[in-house]
Amino acid sequence: MDSQKNITSPEEYKAARSRLLQKEKAATHLLQELAELRRELPMVRIHDPARFQFDTPDGVKSLLDLFNGHKQLILYHFMLGPQETQGCVGCSFCMDHIPDLRHLSSRDTSFAAVATAPLSEISAYRTRMGWKFPFFSSARTHKTWAELEAQGETITWKPGNGYFGLCSFFREGDEVFHTYETSSRGLEIILSTYHLLDMTLMGRQEAGNGMNNFRRHDEY
Repeated sequence: MDSQKNITSPEEYKAARSRLLQKEKAATHLLQELAELRRELPMVRIHDPARFQFDTPDGVKSLLDLFNGHKQLILYHFMLGPQETQGCVGCSFCMDHIPDLRHLSSRDTSFAAVATAPLSEISAYRTRMGWKFPFFSSARTHKTWAELEAQGETITWKPGNGYFGLCSFFREGDEVFHTYETSSRGLEIILSTYHLLDMTLMGRQEAGNGMNNFRRHDEY
């Protein structure tokens, strides 16, 4: 990058910045519209949520239990399988951006990550990464998914790409509804590192390999 090619006067900069600001405002309005459209999506009732179980440090819990008393649940499907000692670099990068859960809790929302690895492997990796959010084993749920799909039942809250993703649920009493899911680049919206880099001259500094150019935060 030749940093000398685009040097201008303060007045010309302010004029160019003003033009860009109009586009930024339009993008902000579009994001607000998309958020409203997400909330208007139809919901899918999850029949018998107790069927979907997770291994946690406090014993086996159902999907309903993961709400932890809240009306909403955000669940991240993390790529860490049996016999794997390290989680996916991209998933790890995503999870480094999870905020203080007290902010979500103040909006009646719970968060948890799940992976198919045994709980012992998950807990060891969580400790290594220093994460504080709940991180459980979904091995039992994946087995249940396979059994249900073999019977012809459609599971809407599996990762759309088959590997990783985020999904949201709403609870009404003992009933649970799947309300939204996304994967792949749909997760960029939670990555504040990307948004900060997007405000700089050098940008994301990626060479076609996406977030895999980052490392686990203890490997720098």
